[in-house]
Amino acid sequence: MRGVIRATSAALLLMAARAQADVADTTLGRYLPLYPGLYLDLRDAHDPRDRVFDAGGDERDTATPSLAGHSSFPLHEVAARFTWTFPLFESQGVPLLSSRLHTARATLRYARVRARGRLADYVGSRDDLTDDGSGVGDTTLEFGTFLWGGSDWRSEASAPGGAGLLLLGINVPTGVYEHEAPVNAGTNHWAFHAQLGGAVRPWAGALFEAGAGYRVHLVNYEPQFGGLAPSEQGDDAWIDLSLAQRLLPGLHLSVSLAERRGRANRYDDPQYAPNAPAAPPNSDTYPTPGRYADDGTSLRSAGLALHWFATQRVLVSAGYVRPLAGRSGEFDLPFTSRSPAGCIEGAVTCTTSPGETVRVDGLGPARSYASDHWAVSLRYNFGQGDTFTCVGCSR
Repeated sequence: MRGVIRATSAALLLMAARAQADVADTTLGRYLPLYPGLYLDLRDAHDPRDRVFDAGGDERDTATPSLAGHSSFPLHEVAARFTWTFPLFESQGVPLLSSRLHTARATLRYARVRARGRLADYVGSRDDLTDDGSGVGDTTLEFGTFLWGGSDWRSEASAPGGAGLLLLGINVPTGVYEHEAPVNAGTNHWAFHAQLGGAVRPWAGALFEAGAGYRVHLVNYEPQFGGLAPSEQGDDAWIDLSLAQRLLPGLHLSVSLAERRGRANRYDDPQYAPNAPAAPPNSDTYPTPGRYADDGTSLRSAGLALHWFATQRVLVSAGYVRPLAGRSGEFDLPFTSRSPAGCIEGAVTCTTSPGETVRVDGLGPARSYASDHWAVSLRYNFGQGDTFTCVGCSR
């Protein structure tokens, strides 16, 4: 039993590449309490992001179905997550605090992201746009409490009823956000999430985990790429399931499934579109100002991961994720024709009339990618300690 607890306490978190619920969670023991101490997770993730699910749920061989030709937004992300697990005021008998373990997490990211293909050609045709939004990503801060299953950590005994974790978090928009780029390392808006998960051992060497969460997004006052990214991202709800099995001492295999559903995204006054309609002779066109909305987004993914405990303090993992179904955000954008080109509306010689309406792709969080992706990770356990306990108090 001691070995099982140490194994689960060293479990590696394979963090999602963008929004945490956008991929199947391949974490081993993500809802089990870690033995008190500090843990560092390092992850290297790659996603070609060259395929998406369109608004109708069909898989498309491009990241921007409304634009003729092939486009992609390849992602290479390096992330570091620091996880602290600790008893809080253990000797003080504080209700709801002293009898259980708690956890605090901070996730830092760096991402290389870029537009390629047909959309990059459009960016290159204009002097006011860029195709590169690489740099430092957003910071995620989380605090959680083990509602059950964390009271016997000193004896390293496994709770017969499994374990349950309530986790609250915040996305801090510290990431690079180039407003002229179609893809960025950061999100440029705050978000808050709550997650509840549980874990049980159905048979020897196996671990089943299930969780659900909800994320609320605040307003993005400067949406990227001329407002083709949402100014108000729809709130997300997600569920995740996983089953892990010990194959050999120190070697575990896990399979997982996750599904996310997002409410409608809203867009304010888009300024241009790569697939804008051609203007009549001696005229020009521009997007009709207004507020637009898509029909929301969704993504279902399955994952497979192998976890190897190289030492008592080091765990190496490799995970692969396959998107199964989804839906991206698209909306209809009407244009206004103006004649003569460049004239000032309201002038006697300037006339305007309704133009064509085109279907455009919502960018940023409105994309649900259909590309297979993978990550390799390493976790290091800095050692055990009773952080935040009452120093000098009897136990």
